[in-house]
Amino acid sequence: MGELIAELMPLFADGFVRRWHVARVRRRLAAGKPVRVPCSARSERPGWQRVYVNGRLGITPGAAAVSFGFRVLGHVDLPTGGTFHEPEPDTWHSQDWAATAYQPPGGGRPVYLQVDSRYLPVVHLAFARPETQKV
Repeated sequence: MGELIAELMPLFADGFVRRWHVARVRRRLAAGKPVRVPCSARSERPGWQRVYVNGRLGITPGAAAVSFGFRVLGHVDLPTGGTFHEPEPDTWHSQDWAATAYQPPGGGRPVYLQVDSRYLPVVHLAFARPETQKV
């Protein structure tokens, strides 16, 4: 019985901690403060990895770009104001995370993002045009 409880504890603890962090991210954005959201991303754009890499989205309310930071290449800025499209489910990095394809304004190849599904509304809001951002 103890082994079962030990295996279930991380599941419950992760859910609680993740909910707490999502609430904290929303509060900080409402206060106009920058936040970082755990994320995996990939793209076939120049300077990007062709496989999913783990990193963080740096979101600053009202900014003209969202920064994706990862250890391999540092960080890459993505302009806001693009559109979201259906993901490519066959190449998802983690089936537990929600995936979406972001097409930055000006065309080019999309960037595929994966975040915990609780962060997805925040990510969609972050990539909206800066003048329309409301938390």
